[in-house]
Amino acid sequence: MDLRAAGAPSPATLPPRPPIPQIHPVTAPPPPLAAALHERYDVSRELGRGGMATVYLALDRRHQRQVAIKVLRPDLAASIGSERFLKEIEIAARLTHPHILALYDSGRAELPPPSGELLYYVMPYVDGGSLRQHLLDQRRLAPADALRIAQPVADALGYAHRMGIFHRDIKPENILFSQGHPVVADFGIAKAISTAAGGANLTRTGFPLGTPGYMSPEQAAGLTDLDERTDVYSLAVTIYEMIVGEIPGRWPTEEEVRAGRFLSANPSHRARLAAAGERIEGALVRGLAVRHDQRTPSPGALYDDLCGPVRAAPAERRRFSEDEVQEIVRRASELEATKPTDAGAMTIGGVEALAREVNIPTEAVRQAARSVDRAATPSGPVAMVKKNRWANGPTIIAFERVIEGEVPDAEFPMLVEEIRRALNLPGQASQFGRSFYWSASRGQGMRRDLEVSVSVRAGRTTIAARESLSNLVGGVFGVMCGGLGGGGIGPVIGGLINGAHVAGAALVAAVPVWLLSVYGGARLIYAAAARKRVRELSGLMDRLELAALEIVGPRARLERPVHT
Repeated sequence: MDLRAAGAPSPATLPPRPPIPQIHPVTAPPPPLAAALHERYDVSRELGRGGMATVYLALDRRHQRQVAIKVLRPDLAASIGSERFLKEIEIAARLTHPHILALYDSGRAELPPPSGELLYYVMPYVDGGSLRQHLLDQRRLAPADALRIAQPVADALGYAHRMGIFHRDIKPENILFSQGHPVVADFGIAKAISTAAGGANLTRTGFPLGTPGYMSPEQAAGLTDLDERTDVYSLAVTIYEMIVGEIPGRWPTEEEVRAGRFLSANPSHRARLAAAGERIEGALVRGLAVRHDQRTPSPGALYDDLCGPVRAAPAERRRFSEDEVQEIVRRASELEATKPTDAGAMTIGGVEALAREVNIPTEAVRQAARSVDRAATPSGPVAMVKKNRWANGPTIIAFERVIEGEVPDAEFPMLVEEIRRALNLPGQASQFGRSFYWSASRGQGMRRDLEVSVSVRAGRTTIAARESLSNLVGGVFGVMCGGLGGGGIGPVIGGLINGAHVAGAALVAAVPVWLLSVYGGARLIYAAAARKRVRELSGLMDRLELAALEIVGPRARLERPVHT
């Protein structure tokens, strides 16, 4: 069921629930801290503490409102530059979104020796508890409730990403509830700390920027050049935990990502994932992909994947009498009179004008025209084949065709045989649920790094093929430049040395000229071989598309560009 089309509450709310017990005991703040902030804030008690900061409840004297003050650990504050931290945190303070917890203030205060300087930032006090507290109380949530919480979080993340800010620490502790509405806390704090530390790996000093189990693989590896997909991973873990009751505890394999199933999940997880449905499980495994290029690209795309496509209800269309139809046709003919075309033909503008008279949207006409064009002309490659200028050809070829309609599982063996006949390779095929995956097997010659997959989901059949030409690059340039280049240069130099009349300058010039000639020849050979591979895979995609269309019936093919 599509939650967004079924009247799901928005923004997300949770059902009434009993008060949540205090996780941390009521603790008075240290007197030096209360004294340092006394002019602006009346600090009353400790709310909790984490790996990098302690949170205190306070009264904002100027505005007479309750706030939460997060004070960085003294040893962390001492290891980063306070000026740079405060400057970086100003960027996070510019975020304005209904589901992002605002940043009211930040600053530093001097404490008596030996404590030194403290760094702090101030946020609204939210008394609805965190998602962690809700999960401690309820263990896990129904998928519908989990997705109602995920939707505003994904929206908040998408907004921040457009502003160039990534969270880097999405987890249940950082999703709070204000009047039943989820809000994301600590936006940009991890980035501010990392930048203030001058890009140093704080993990080595005991300050992990992120939370184990929720960190993306690239973040866990210590990489600092992160993008929105690191937040996609953390959000997928959080949604998984809401539905299953525990975090995945392991990274899915590439095979599981292709299959859209957590094949190696423990039995209790498998049962709960099965109860959540194939669509949700597939979306989560794609959101948790280890490989960056296989992971869902954005939080919004993850939520769309979880909920499935939204189909608007068809608008009611007016019915026309016979006389009205004749009048419409007459007027369309008048429109065409000023734009003569081939006999019996009509331009797209005339068709659109005619369609508007019967309340058919212009986009529907254009989509239908594209479908006619595809039926009238052979299918070309629906892909982007990126050329490598050094190799004079692509190093990765990727194709994808999306067909309206679902190919039944019983027809998969026929498609596998079609692949084998087209490529003249036996390969290996594996089926996982409503998808199958075929890969080229090792032969007597060079191994082809070629993968073909067919997956059925949400009323569509997706056919994809991807081949890495790294082996071909190594073979051609290795043989040419290593064999001919290295082996052939010896006789050239020997001949020049033996000719006493040859000037030394000729010897110096001969070496690069020979190497460039060999390199140029390798480029020409590789370009021809790569074009052959492109034609071969393009032909395979055409054959698979036609076979699939014969199975599901004459439906429009959707084009989805694939970046290589």
